[in-house]
Amino acid sequence: MYATNVSRWTATLLLLTLGACATRKPTAAPQAVGLTDDSVVQALWRERTSGGVRTEPCLGPGDLLEISVFRWPDLQGYRTRVTPAGTITLPLLGSMRAAGLTELQLRDQIANGLKQSVMRDPQVNVFVAENVSQQVSVTGAVSRPGLIGLSRDHRTVADMISEAGGLNEHAGGRVQLFPAKGSPCDGTAQRPSIQPIANVEPLEIDINEQYASAQGNPLLLPVVGGDSIVVNRGKFSVDGWVNTPGAYDIAPGLTALGGISAAGGAVFAGDLSNVTVWRATRGGTKKKIEVNMNEVQDGGGKDVTLQAGDVITVPASPVKIVPYSAYWVLTTVVRVGASFPMF
Repeated sequence: MYATNVSRWTATLLLLTLGACATRKPTAAPQAVGLTDDSVVQALWRERTSGGVRTEPCLGPGDLLEISVFRWPDLQGYRTRVTPAGTITLPLLGSMRAAGLTELQLRDQIANGLKQSVMRDPQVNVFVAENVSQQVSVTGAVSRPGLIGLSRDHRTVADMISEAGGLNEHAGGRVQLFPAKGSPCDGTAQRPSIQPIANVEPLEIDINEQYASAQGNPLLLPVVGGDSIVVNRGKFSVDGWVNTPGAYDIAPGLTALGGISAAGGAVFAGDLSNVTVWRATRGGTKKKIEVNMNEVQDGGGKDVTLQAGDVITVPASPVKIVPYSAYWVLTTVVRVGASFPMF
C-alpha cells in the first residue's frame, strides 16, 4: 500500500511538473518583419532624381514668394502669394503662371517678361518665404510631429526627421516612408496630410543599418510634397522564464540585461547563461544572438544593445527545473487543493 501511494504521488508530481513546465514554455521566436528590398529603394531613387541630381520642388497654391530684381525699386523684396488658380501678379508684368514651376523656372519666366518690355538684362531672384503647397508629414516618435514645408536645404527623409526635432526617447529603429502618389509639378499629387497615405506600401527603413553608398541609404532619399514619414515607437519583448513576460517600450541605449530587468528579472528556473536575442534582418529572416547574462552581471561578458522588435528569450535551466517545479507544486497545487482526493 505504501509503495502504491508513493508511486501515485510520484506520478502526480511528474504530471504537475510537466504542467508547470508547459505554463512557462518559451514561445518560438516571432516572425521577423522584413525591410524594404534594395531594388524598391533604387527604383524610387531613379524616379525622384535626374542624372543623379535632386530635382527642385515645384511651386503651388498658397506658397508665399519673395521676388527681387536688381536696380528696380518696385521689385525689391516684393512678396506675393500664389493664388488658388496657380498664378501670381507682378508690377508691369501682370498675372503669370507660377504653380508647377520651380523657383529657377519662375525666375527665368520673369526675366524673359522683363526683357521684352522693361529691362535689357534683368537679374531676378526668387525665394520661397513660405512653402505651403509642398509639405511632408512627419509623425510618430519625433519631438515635433506635424507638416513640414520643403526647402532647398531640407530635402531628404533624414532632413525631415531633423526638422521635426529628431527622434524622441520612445523611437525605435524603424522608419516608414509612404511615398506620395502623383506629381506635385502637374497638380496630380495629393494634398499634405498628417495621416499616412492609404493603399500605399511603405518603405521600411532600419536607421541602425550601415549602407555602402548614399544611394543605398533610404534615409537620404529625396522627398516630395505629400510624402508621409512615420517614426515607429520602439518596443521589445521578453519571453520565457521571467516574472512578467510581454512587450515593453524601448529606451536609447537599453541592453538585454536591462530588458530582462524590465520584465521583473528571471525566475528561479531561468537559465541566464543561455539567453537568446532574436532580431529581424533584411529579407524577413531572423538573427540569433546568444548572451551569457551571468558573465555580463559579473562584468566579464558582452551585453547586447536592443533594437526595436527584438525578442529576448530566457530558457529554463535543466538543473533548476525539477526543484522549481516541486516548489511550484507545493505552493500552488498543494496549498490550494489540499482537500483534493489523490487516491
